[in-house]
Amino acid sequence: MASPARGKVTWFELASSDVARAAEFYGELFGWEFNGDVDIYLAASPVEGGIAGGIIPATPDVGSYATFGVEVDDVDDTYARALDKGATSVVAPTDNPGGVRSAYLRDADGSLFAIYRFGASSS
Repeated sequence: MASPARGKVTWFELASSDVARAAEFYGELFGWEFNGDVDIYLAASPVEGGIAGGIIPATPDVGSYATFGVEVDDVDDTYARALDKGATSVVAPTDNPGGVRSAYLRDADGSLFAIYRFGASSS
């Protein structure tokens, strides 16, 4: 059995139908500070001991959500292994701006999670 590569939760992500409203809500509630473009992505600066994350506009096909991201060495391999273990694909492995490769899946109970790698691209 292949051992998980990295496997550390290092990211959180929220998708919202109103990114500015969500940023105001979480900013006031938890003191989070955001930067970026509300039409594309707002990054949340991590607080001491916390992890980085952000808010993106929700898409009609996925809707609003809150999820976590797990950093892996190989997105494509981890994605395939997750499917073999019963996960379902939400977004197949994709290269994103900033050199991030990511994929989104649902586990056997339907919980959404993401896998990603900085500085990775498809072969």
